[in-house]
Amino acid sequence: MYGNDDFVPIIIGTGLNAYNIARSLHEAFGVRSLALGRVALRETADSSILDVRAYRELEQPEFVVATLKKLVDEFPGRTRVLYATIEFYTNILIDHRDELGDDFVIPLVDKAHAARLMDKTDFYRTCEQLGVPHPTTRIVPPGPVDPALGEALPFPFPVILKPSDTDTYPRLRFEGKQKVYLVQDAAELRAVAARIFAAGYAGDLVVQEYLAGDESVMRVVNTYSDRTGAMRFLSAGQVALTEWDPALVGNNNAIVTTHDPALTEAIRRFLDGVGFVGSANFDVMHDRRTGVSKLLEINLRQGATSYYTMAAGGNLARLFVDEYVYGRELPETVTTDERLWVNLPFWVLIRFVPKQLRARVRAAARRGRIHTLRYRPDLSWRRRVDIARIDLRHSLDYVRFRKVRPQG
Repeated sequence: MYGNDDFVPIIIGTGLNAYNIARSLHEAFGVRSLALGRVALRETADSSILDVRAYRELEQPEFVVATLKKLVDEFPGRTRVLYATIEFYTNILIDHRDELGDDFVIPLVDKAHAARLMDKTDFYRTCEQLGVPHPTTRIVPPGPVDPALGEALPFPFPVILKPSDTDTYPRLRFEGKQKVYLVQDAAELRAVAARIFAAGYAGDLVVQEYLAGDESVMRVVNTYSDRTGAMRFLSAGQVALTEWDPALVGNNNAIVTTHDPALTEAIRRFLDGVGFVGSANFDVMHDRRTGVSKLLEINLRQGATSYYTMAAGGNLARLFVDEYVYGRELPETVTTDERLWVNLPFWVLIRFVPKQLRARVRAAARRGRIHTLRYRPDLSWRRRVDIARIDLRHSLDYVRFRKVRPQG
């Protein structure tokens, strides 16, 4: 049986975030979840708390909607709660809310809010309007690249270059593709921009001041806002170790939960100011020059590594159920304890974590250490082999990419 007599959790996606959500719900309510995805990934394989149904056609929005509609008859009489694990599926649920909203709980922002927030151009404009700290930014519109691009920026090189449209860009394939580019001079800026547009990208590009530093200046924040648009939950984390594979820049493998009152208030001002609903995930950089934490981007769902909030005692996934299934009033919660979340063996973290964070990581680990996939009630021998293979892959990546470690 999936869920309980009151609700059925349906997760769209089969990666780390799917297991994160399933484990959080199992811990809170003792329920099994159903996950839908294109393939059964190792992170969710052989699990006793999560079943995976794989459909190759799930890359098609119409197929996603049709598959979900079939579940209405399969699970009658109970509240069906949908969790999206990646941006692609989040967009589908937002775009097709009119078709699905009567049969499923979809605690996400509406299409107008999503359009305003998911496009980085509009996101930074909103930060400016609400007085929320963010990096100084310039926008490059699609089309032929201006021969003078990069010659009169209000900040020095190197600079950050990244796509504004994070829905279509991940689906493009071209040589040298990266999630984020660190560009050394104007000539390289023009060349990379031209290559991205030539690959078929039709959105804006964002050129941004480079906030120098390793993981020690990186923060992550996950939040939940209730149906009235009021922020009810926030958990901030200090990134301890990121992925070093250039193709995976931006993903985290270790986080120390932390508390930053100024950052908390800035994000509250942002979320309440736009009337946000549901869970959000922010990437943040701490500017060493000013001591201010600046928002880089928002995802309209809980982050793939948001299980770190559980290390500090905050269960994001249960908030959907508490509010929409059981009608409970959500108390305001901001986690403050420093604990350690890891997605790889601890010895790998200690070996490769920046030196200035090593003592903090060890101290947090002594207070409490948690690994999303190592869940005692779900550790069959097959599951242990799956996790060992994942840990080995992560470990080898740090050895393989240590000489080409991403900077910033």
